[in-house]
Amino acid sequence: MKIFIDENKFEKYYIKNGSVYHNQNILKIFPYNTKYQSSLSEEIYNFDSCIGEFCRLVYNKKLDKKNLNIGDIDNIIKDVDATAIDKITLKSIIKETILNEDGSLYTFHPKLLNYINISSKSNEDLAKFLYDVLLDSNMKRDIKNKMIECFEYVPNNILELMVIKNLPELECIKERRRSYKVLAPNVSKLFIEDLSFIMKNPMLFIGDIENLLKYYYFFYVSQTAIKLSKFFDMNKKTTEELYFNLDWESVARSRTSYMLGWRMLESNLKTLLIHSILMSILNLNDENTEYDYSDINELLKNCSEEEKREIYLNVNNIKNKYVSLIKDIDWNEFNNKFDKYEDDFLKKEMVDFFKKIEYRFIKSKGNRESANTRYRKWFEEYCKMNFLKRRGPLGYTLNLTKEQLLFITKICIKDKNRIKLKDLFEEYRKRGICFDRDSQNKIIELFEKLNIIEKKSDSGDAQYVKSIL
Repeated sequence: MKIFIDENKFEKYYIKNGSVYHNQNILKIFPYNTKYQSSLSEEIYNFDSCIGEFCRLVYNKKLDKKNLNIGDIDNIIKDVDATAIDKITLKSIIKETILNEDGSLYTFHPKLLNYINISSKSNEDLAKFLYDVLLDSNMKRDIKNKMIECFEYVPNNILELMVIKNLPELECIKERRRSYKVLAPNVSKLFIEDLSFIMKNPMLFIGDIENLLKYYYFFYVSQTAIKLSKFFDMNKKTTEELYFNLDWESVARSRTSYMLGWRMLESNLKTLLIHSILMSILNLNDENTEYDYSDINELLKNCSEEEKREIYLNVNNIKNKYVSLIKDIDWNEFNNKFDKYEDDFLKKEMVDFFKKIEYRFIKSKGNRESANTRYRKWFEEYCKMNFLKRRGPLGYTLNLTKEQLLFITKICIKDKNRIKLKDLFEEYRKRGICFDRDSQNKIIELFEKLNIIEKKSDSGDAQYVKSIL
């Protein structure tokens, strides 16, 4: 196996009427497009519809919205043997206890998550993306079995049992084939661990599945963005450092949490579309294997100098064809300032291709630069809604509320009685959450107020955090 870009495929997928079009779907990395506009922010806000579709994908089910009316009380009580007057009373009780104001069912059972409607195509795509990248193919069968067990939980409440038994049947579908390339398998591994934990308890699952999916969506994309910025030095197995602030603390420019938090992540998000385009071009071949930067790096280790020269000529040819078709840019002004691979002519050539794609988006007439911005806006706006806080002249910083911190703490400790404080901070770090010294002290103060921290000795050398289940 070796890297080879099929010129015929490049012309088929990237050239139209003598112009270059950017196709990033040969190797799918993210579920985004360049059509974001502010009016679509409501779709990002309605994350619960993504949860419903995610659960159905794991459950291998499909929602038939035409025949769906789970709030139909007459259907719920159709098998109840009672007088007409008693049924009217029963309908009133059900309406008051298990229906929301809009007529939808209160989610009192895990199975009801499967009946949440998809609100938009973007949320449907996001659910498929999360299913593909967070659930390792080798573990999917085990996860599916655990979810079925969680969904088949039998409630003790007779009214709840009546509702569950009379839910409309969902259509069975074939298991989804993966469409997205997994670039951060370390995130997937931790997600499966944490998802398995909350599925042990149906009530815990209902309360925490949204928090879990919301955080792991952020965790995966942020980790992937940082890894991609390292090109051929990316390590898919390690967790990149990313620093958060706490909602109730003050922040200064000198803080590590400011320098290595959102400011650093935001700069890496700016090239998501460019990476997606380049890696799609590098995968224009007849092989079934999908290559990312890390895979390419491993392949090159086993290539002879002659083979590397052949690959170089292939990449150079496609790059020059790309450049020659773009007429509205003065390429004489192009300057590739990236000098990391000065001693590796092949890697340098691939990065130069990346820089030329990026340059086109910056310099081309029309809306290409805004298209690049719109692509990453899907994620940036999501972050603003969930994990960012504006700090006056400092701008946004990565932010955790008390509720978010306690949720993360809960899934880190799991069903242990207690955990060493230093081990808890390590569990945070494994999940992509780093805290500088100031934030760590604020967390200890919070835990002391909540009475969930204890010292083994008066010296405080060994501090423990108690379970908060």
